[in-house]
Amino acid sequence: MSGLSNPRFEGNGIQSGFGVQSLFNIVNAATVSAKTKLLEIKNRRSSISIGDMFEMQMLMNHLSQLSEMSTAVVAASNNSIRSMTQNIKG
Repeated sequence: MSGLSNPRFEGNGIQSGFGVQSLFNIVNAATVSAKTKLLEIKNRRSSISIGDMFEMQMLMNHLSQLSEMSTAVVAASNNSIRSMTQNIKG
């Protein structure tokens, strides 16, 4: 063994929860950023520049990727927990 004095699993290191608040904070920050840009464009009341369009597209793409990533992480966690509970039930 690799220096472990007791290689058996005793249950001491069981994680009882999964924190996703940081993922939600990241998605919320990206949402605020996109909304801020939209408000900036609206308040300018002039024609939209190509730069604004590209920046808005980049912000929305970033928001989409972050929300998809968060959804995938939570779904993977749920699938893992479901698999564990099915194995426990027998």
